[in-house]
Amino acid sequence: MRLAEAEGLVATMTAPFDAEQAWTAIATVHNPAYVEAVRTGSPRGLAESQGFPRWSPEFAESVARIWSGHLAACKIARDGGMALHPVSGAHHADFGRGSAYCTFNYLVGAARAVAADMERTVAIIDLDAHAGDGTFRLAGDEPAIALFDIAASRWVDAPRTDRIEYHVVNDAEEYRAALDRLPAFLDRVQPGLVQYQAGMDPFENDSVGGITGVTEAFLEARDRFVIEAVRSRGIPLVVNLAGGYVRGVSERLHVTTIRAMAEWKRREAARGDPATR
Repeated sequence: MRLAEAEGLVATMTAPFDAEQAWTAIATVHNPAYVEAVRTGSPRGLAESQGFPRWSPEFAESVARIWSGHLAACKIARDGGMALHPVSGAHHADFGRGSAYCTFNYLVGAARAVAADMERTVAIIDLDAHAGDGTFRLAGDEPAIALFDIAASRWVDAPRTDRIEYHVVNDAEEYRAALDRLPAFLDRVQPGLVQYQAGMDPFENDSVGGITGVTEAFLEARDRFVIEAVRSRGIPLVVNLAGGYVRGVSERLHVTTIRAMAEWKRREAARGDPATR
């Protein structure tokens, strides 16, 4: 965010936070016993099941604020624009515990809330290198939530349907072929809102993800493609910053996502399209 702010790419906004309201909402998606463990730190093993050691009250508040902030970002975008919520750690969280540094699945929480409010399908485009297994288990059977996921490994068995596209790819060529299916997915699903997990761990030199041939230029082009596919259809878009584990490189790659958003916003403004925030 400091790098993006230095380039003048973002204008930060604050959102109100009601702790009780946030914890109540989280407990509609996750097992209330698990939610209470994260909130209080007891039992400690469950509170730290996502992999972060040393639970603290500050940590508990942070994940509740992330949940609340993400819903606020969706509401901002819902008016016809774009919003960046620069957080990660959602798509592996399951009903009764966390996993792989994901505590609560705010993607599913926001999708349910927005879909009910808009009476429209909400789509989640997950381009982290790892499959959104928690998202699929929590929302795979929900008609109001559509999933488009490209991953480097199979973490969950997800049938491909009109509403779910799950692709496991081995190299950049396969990745590109899977990504090319996105416009047809959007036209088929016609979502009222898209949540985009802009993962940078597919980068070929990332030791945690890493897909052969997926270069910095490939990822930059990927983000431009996704943003154009969504926004050219007038679909509101919320972007998160998902995985990326190459110090100094991943941060720069995340800025390319934000830069692509800023460039599209300028294009919309130049055409006289509705303002994008």
